[in-house]
Order: sequence, then C-alpha cells, then structure tokens
Amino acid sequence: MVRAGLSPVLIPMMDDLSINYSNAGLIASALFYAYAMMGLPGGFIGDKIGRKMVLVICSIGWGVASFLTGIVSSFIALFLLRFLTGVVQGTYFSNDRPVIAFYTPREKAGFGQGVSFIGLGLGMCLGIVFAGIICEQWGWRWVFIIYAIPSFIAALLIGKTIKEPNVFRAKPSGTSDNLTSKSNLGITFRSFDLWMIYLAGIPATYGLWMLGAWAPAMFKEIGLAGLSKPSLYASMIGLSAIPGLALSGWLSDRLIRSGIGRKTVLLLDFLLAAVTLCCIGFSLYFKASAFVLLILIFLAGFFLWGLWAPLFSAISEIAPLEVLGTTFGLNCTVNFIGGILSPWITGILKDKTGTFSSACWLAALLLFIAMVLTLLIKPAFRFGRIQR
Repeated sequence: MVRAGLSPVLIPMMDDLSINYSNAGLIASALFYAYAMMGLPGGFIGDKIGRKMVLVICSIGWGVASFLTGIVSSFIALFLLRFLTGVVQGTYFSNDRPVIAFYTPREKAGFGQGVSFIGLGLGMCLGIVFAGIICEQWGWRWVFIIYAIPSFIAALLIGKTIKEPNVFRAKPSGTSDNLTSKSNLGITFRSFDLWMIYLAGIPATYGLWMLGAWAPAMFKEIGLAGLSKPSLYASMIGLSAIPGLALSGWLSDRLIRSGIGRKTVLLLDFLLAAVTLCCIGFSLYFKASAFVLLILIFLAGFFLWGLWAPLFSAISEIAPLEVLGTTFGLNCTVNFIGGILSPWITGILKDKTGTFSSACWLAALLLFIAMVLTLLIKPAFRFGRIQR
C-alpha cells in the first residue's frame, strides 16, 4: 500500500510541486533505486542475524517513512523519503521469501510462494483504490499519513506470530562453517541458471511497475475524468495478483510432479504478458474505451504477477537454504533494475510522444527477451525439471 499509494497521487503531486512527467518518474523510481541496492546486503544481514528481527524493523521503518512523506514540502525531501522507503522494503523482501521457502512443503513450493506474494498484489490494489479516494477528499499528503498505520500493525503481527526458521543444515564432519559458506555463496553468485532467472526478472519488474506507477494516468489519457475512478480501474493491476499468483504457483507444482517443469509456466506468462502489453499500447494509441483498457490491464497483471510464483520457487530449488536470503537479495537487486528504469523511462516517452503507447511496446519487447533467457535455463531450450 505504501509503495503503490504514490501512483494515483502523482498528477496532484506534480501540480503541487510544478514538475513534469520525467521528474515525477524520478520520484516514482526513487524507491526502486534503494530497493535494488538493499536486496543483496539485506539478505546477507538476515542470513547472519535472523530474519524475523529484520522483518519487524523494516515494517516499522517504512511506516515512519510513509508518515514523514505526508508532511514534508520539498521535492528533494520527497525523493529522499521514497528512497528510504525503498531501503527498508528492499531489505524486507530479501528476508520474507526465505521464510516462506522454509515453511512451505517442497511439493507445494510454487503454490506457497504464489499465495504468500498475493499480499503484495492485494496491497497494490487497496493502495491505489484508497489513495484516489483519500486524495480527492483530503489531498495527497493524507494518503501517506494514513498508510503508515497498517504498516505499524503489520510489524506488531509479525513480531507476535512469525517463528525464526532454523535454516542451517547439519555440516559434514570435518567441514568448517567458513568453507561451507564460501561454497554456498559461490552458487549464489556463479550459477548460470540463477543468473538467467535474475536477468529474466528485469523485464517482469519493468512491465509490472510501469503499470503500477502510470496506470491511473493511462486511464486519464483516454479521457476518464476525476481521480477516484481512474484509481479504481487501475487497481485491477493489483487485484489480478490473487488469481495470477495462486494459479501459476499451483500449475507449476503440478507440472513439476508430471516431469515437465516450471519453465513451461514461466514461458507462457512471459509470452502472454508481452502480447497483452502490446494490446494495451494499441488501445491507448487508438483511444479505446475505458472498459477495454480495464480488461487488458487486468490480464497483463494476471500474467506479470503469475511469473513470480514459479520464478521464486525455482530459486529456492537451486540455492542452498543457508544462503537463500542472500540469493533472493541478489535476485531482488538485479530484478529491480527494471523497477528503477521503468517509471522514469515511461515518463520520458510520455513527454516525448504525448502517449503511453510506445512505453507499453518497449515493455513487451523486453518480455520477449526474457523468454529467451528462460529457455537457456537447464535443460537449455527444452522443457523439463530445472537441473541443479
């Protein structure tokens, strides 16, 4: 909610601060600069000191940052606070995925990663919807002040309910912890298959946060007036996560049991997400109805969110549990190159062309490239269980 709440208020914020689309894109990207930067060190810290403590501290941290975002009055302060929000949220992600991987039965790894990640999609949906309503009633600043409250509640619930997972396997006799650690870290940083997964996640993140940042503005581009209605329609990008993640995770687990593997689901999601983004570009170019754009954004979200369940579970199957936080952190760092570039480049293309169409077509092209990277994962260019 804190992350997505910026999207519906970008235009009122632009009017308040007298900035253009490119600079607004920089504000939207500020979170992702830090998010990417903190993924790897955040995972390493969690592997060393415990993940539950990191999760609680981070939840409190972005609650404080959200509250302060609502009371500052300068462009620089807003940029820095969104950057701080990214610092704690990037650290959080590196530690919650390993907790899910540890507590999920191996045969349901995809479904577990998918269902647990629904919170992010649901938060995006609620964050966009309520941000539009709150902004129309009281102004954009109150969005961030109010959104701080559920952040603090989340920290309390995590502290009371989550048990610290004991992820360290028994070491072979005569093997030092230092050598074992170096060997496991080597997999994180040198595995070809993991790097294909890391890199394929860049276009997935790019497409998701292009829509996450600019979907309300896309509805305004085709003539939908006001703020609450474009926000309500744009929230479909978050709502689509619920069926997308659950079905994709369930299907990838089923294909694993049948010997086909998760690559099939990843390739289908990449392909269908790319095709849908192309259609969104044409709908904006030809000024289609809001209903058509609504359906297309829901479908794009369905496939873009659906990517993450098999992708995360594939990482948990390749990387050792002892360094799973570091591995997810490196994945996060690489993936969010897409999050850094997407809002900013989309804003530039909007300023240059007067439409979001070209931005959608660029995002689709990147997803086609991600398909090729996925095919390179062993067994290369063949479907089957991913090989360690």
